[in-house]
Amino acid sequence: MTLNLPSKEDARLCADVVKEVARARGIVRDPAAIGRLTTAVATLYNRGMRDRDQLLTAVMESSNAPPDFASERA
Repeated sequence: MTLNLPSKEDARLCADVVKEVARARGIVRDPAAIGRLTTAVATLYNRGMRDRDQLLTAVMESSNAPPDFASERA
């Protein structure tokens, strides 16, 4: 899958979402899980989801995490 990121800010957005979800799910040290998570974020981004909270919510919901995760971040 190719990730077409138009800017550094968008790349940072996707990376931050991956990091936040990985921490919340306790998979920071699981390369395979991080890869799947990165693919999920890239897919959503490429489909037009550019809002950070929407990305967080969609990824967390798709991975059976609490749907109110985005409202809990500090």
